[in-house]
Amino acid sequence: MSLLHSIGLLDTGLLAMAALLFLVHWSSMLHSLKIFGAFIVLSFLVQTTSFIIPYWGYHNLWLLHILTFIEFFFLSLFFRELFTESRKFKRFITYFLPIGSLLIILNTIFLEPLVAYNNIGKTFVQCSIICYSVYYFYIVSTREILTDQRFKVLHLINSAILLYYAGSFFIFMFANISGNMSMHFWTFNALLYLIFLIIVLTSIYKIVPR
Repeated sequence: MSLLHSIGLLDTGLLAMAALLFLVHWSSMLHSLKIFGAFIVLSFLVQTTSFIIPYWGYHNLWLLHILTFIEFFFLSLFFRELFTESRKFKRFITYFLPIGSLLIILNTIFLEPLVAYNNIGKTFVQCSIICYSVYYFYIVSTREILTDQRFKVLHLINSAILLYYAGSFFIFMFANISGNMSMHFWTFNALLYLIFLIIVLTSIYKIVPR
């Protein structure tokens, strides 16, 4: 078993734990965390499917297109909920969400079909999420120190999002420039996702009733 496959299985296991944690404690979650939880649950379903269908003789690249759309749609909704004190940016996401969703779908139809890697769509989503995350940090930095544990959790989750998506963006950009998307790039990306999931799990665990 390759290192990449081993990390992928570990990622899927942690993703399953995170999804279960969200589902079990769904009723006690903030609305923003429910949206993020829906993103985690759907990501788990897509990732699990991507592991299973190759054994049936089917390619799984089309699932990356679906995951890219899920990332954009649910994380846009998640950040829209966070910008409660920035109505202009919240309104911007409200208009940007359907436009961006349409662009992702059109990209899959006309430029990067389901049988190809969706480099354009993935880059668009990564840049959008990075912008959301950076602006959220800017908004938080202008406030007083947050003492509510739930908002500290949102801060940690945003840190995990920025770490993963910024790191993943530079990995794929470097791979595209070099023209060589080797297993080393995929392995490092899987490691970043592992760190992302660990931060999310530890963050949510802090606020669930025990």
